Amino acid sequence: MRIFGVILVLVLFAPAAFCQEYLTGQQENPVVKAAASHSAQVKATYAGLDTIPISVPFFDDFSGNSVFPSPDRWIDRDGFVNNDYPVFPVNLGALTMDAINDSGLMYRNAVPGPTNFIADHLTSRYIRLDSVFSPVPRKLTLADSVYLSFYYQPQGRAYRGPAASDSLILQYLTRPAYDTLIGDTAVLHIPDKWQLIWYDNGMQLDTFYNHHNTYFRQVMLAVTDTAKYFKKKFRFRFLNYVSLASSAEPSWQSNCDQWNIDNVYLNIGRSASDTIYPELRFIERPPSLLSRYESMPYPQYSDDPTNEIRDSIDVMISNRDINSHLSAYNYTVTNPSGTFSKTYSGGTYNIQPFYTHGYVTFPPFAHPAVPFLFPISQADSAVFKMTHIVRDNAPGSSFGDTIVGYQRFYNYFAYDDGTPEAGYGLSPAGSKLAVKFKLNKSPDTLRAIQFYFNHTLGYNNQQWFYLCVWNDNSGTPGDTIWSELVMPRFTDSLNKFVTYHIPEGLRITGTFYVGWIQTTNDNLNVGFDRYNNSQLQIYYNSLGQWVNSSFTGSLMIRPVVGKPIPLGIQEQAGEVINMKVFPNPCHGSTLTLQVPATGQSQKFMESSMMFVTNIYGQTLLRTGFNSNLDVSVLSNGLYFLEIRGSDGGRKATTRFIISR
Repeated sequence: MRIFGVILVLVLFAPAAFCQEYLTGQQENPVVKAAASHSAQVKATYAGLDTIPISVPFFDDFSGNSVFPSPDRWIDRDGFVNNDYPVFPVNLGALTMDAINDSGLMYRNAVPGPTNFIADHLTSRYIRLDSVFSPVPRKLTLADSVYLSFYYQPQGRAYRGPAASDSLILQYLTRPAYDTLIGDTAVLHIPDKWQLIWYDNGMQLDTFYNHHNTYFRQVMLAVTDTAKYFKKKFRFRFLNYVSLASSAEPSWQSNCDQWNIDNVYLNIGRSASDTIYPELRFIERPPSLLSRYESMPYPQYSDDPTNEIRDSIDVMISNRDINSHLSAYNYTVTNPSGTFSKTYSGGTYNIQPFYTHGYVTFPPFAHPAVPFLFPISQADSAVFKMTHIVRDNAPGSSFGDTIVGYQRFYNYFAYDDGTPEAGYGLSPAGSKLAVKFKLNKSPDTLRAIQFYFNHTLGYNNQQWFYLCVWNDNSGTPGDTIWSELVMPRFTDSLNKFVTYHIPEGLRITGTFYVGWIQTTNDNLNVGFDRYNNSQLQIYYNSLGQWVNSSFTGSLMIRPVVGKPIPLGIQEQAGEVINMKVFPNPCHGSTLTLQVPATGQSQKFMESSMMFVTNIYGQTLLRTGFNSNLDVSVLSNGLYFLEIRGSDGGRKATTRFIISR
């Protein structure tokens, strides 16, 4: 404990010339990574279908619930179907292309900038552009006026846009791959041949908007070369050239390039002015009904329900037709048992075309009231289903849309929605970050703190930091009431948060703050949700003064309060290896590691990394596992040795002293 106190004093009072907060891109996509195994099953299910061409019309608005593009229309799984990255999409959902593959990890050929490389592909199935079959089969000709159209957007909610040297590209297939016989036995494979049709260079979203006066730009392309493209096996694809941020510090290197694509439409009988695909749609997912949080503990809600419920919510609806539509809007909220059901009706309203009037502004549709409370209960948790419906009132019309969301009450406070669009970091050492939370039911017990950490290249954000809790001092963090020296951890489950337990629990009252103190200049790369905005609840500190964050969004940090937390299966499953080192103190140049002789431990060690850090959390040695560690470069003092697995998780730790 005495050593810990010395470390804390050194960190708290270390001089710093400045404190800077940063946003970076991601090194992995947790949603894609979690769905990767399911993707393999889908690929197996659809194996061989690519040889069967589909017919026009071809249309995809990426509005389904799948993480990957539908195999009914596309042959690869590189792009990410989501509602989080696009800004003001054509409708709910778009496909994001970036530098992360279909396993949710950075591409193997990714290197720090400025060198760019081809990353994602979005490739259509074969399409019959030689003929149509309804109402009667016939051959396609130039007179059929074939057009391909799509919408695209650079950057979206990513922390910055693609570089000017990067690009989004569209190609048409001019010759499918085939094998040819050379001589009597040798076979030569001739690959696909593609032709560049369209491209755009990278830029920031605000620059894109200034150029085009829209957040999503539509591209209309006539398919006119009948000799090349009016074939049984027509195909098109998008691909992107991307680069990573370049930095002298590996922990800051990240994925910077993201493009969003929506409403891809190929059909006959079109023209350059055929830019309308009629639809009445919601633009964003259902918002939380809570006034401050995305989610909160049910007992905390029940203690002050009136102030925790919003007076109204924001809903975005657009009519992409050229005609107005008299429509009705409502939403319902129900619980799984059916004992609670509330319905809001916005009445009817004549929704004008988006192209002349923009999004719906009629208050009962755009800002519907929340004229009810969730039931007050002694339960620890609850989930409520929210269903929003907008429908054309004309008899027999199918013009409309439905979206579903869930209001969750668990044992944690959350400003974020669970999906990181960026990573957050601080520099230099000694910088502090705190997120503000407020109890209704006070006092309560803080049981744990959950963090989401993005991966960085080579796990270079694996640095010690002080996990801290502060009380309130007139609206900013006050005294430190709890702290512990910890390190970022990762998990491969769909819920990517890791939990740091407070074994005895911590009594908290009123307003409190949760965050960290840096021990190094490295980027901890904490998940940052740019969809929800709690900027006014985020504070950072240099040289004794707390100020609000300059970034719009929410840090993915969640305090867990209430009853004691039983250890989850996942937390119990990880093996912690009992490791010993000798001699300790070490008077020479070699430290010998002793681990259990079990097969599981030995196998784990063979694929692990070793890290030696000093008392300030600085990594001095990093190497693959070796039972004899060369410590000749270390001076006298106390050091920490950690063994980390391929997922970055800590599996063995000990300390040793160098005394020569």
